[in-house]
Amino acid sequence: MSEVRVAFTRGVEFDELVEHARDQGWRAETPSGYPVPATDPLEADAYVFLWRFGVDGIARFVDDEVTEVQFIQLDGEGAHTTATILAEKFSTVSYADCLNLLNGQISTDEREKALEMIGLIAPRDYASGVHEAIFGGLESDSSVIRTAAISAILQLSWVEFRSALRHVVDSDPDPNNRAYASNVLHALPPV
Repeated sequence: MSEVRVAFTRGVEFDELVEHARDQGWRAETPSGYPVPATDPLEADAYVFLWRFGVDGIARFVDDEVTEVQFIQLDGEGAHTTATILAEKFSTVSYADCLNLLNGQISTDEREKALEMIGLIAPRDYASGVHEAIFGGLESDSSVIRTAAISAILQLSWVEFRSALRHVVDSDPDPNNRAYASNVLHALPPV
């Protein structure tokens, strides 16, 4: 099954997304008319809404209030086509777009947002380019960037970040980042 995640670069009005879904023939799965609190512990402060599209497609809209990132996860046949159609209607970015941003000269705020987005929309399986981008965030001079990188690690939960997190716990100059990294380290799955 194919999975695609794209983030909305500007806040999307949920009513506009509902209208788009209706126009595309998506069928609402969430019983209420609005996003409901997520049940996944990694999404403790997020709200979600589900639709079905096509034969076996699922569209999962997530509004993460901690990172202030809204994204949509598309699963099933037609996920890539559906993502393309979404990009024509709304301003969206893929994880590859985020990687390109992180490799360029961008502001601290843009770098922070790109790291937060990549943690939410990158493939759930290990990808070296994503790993390198997040590792680069951990090495930043900016405490805010390092915090965003730790947040991305929490979202991805890749065990490949264990040693990098141990280094943050032992040596980050910001005590909040040391504590956050320690919590994330303990939340990662066992090796």
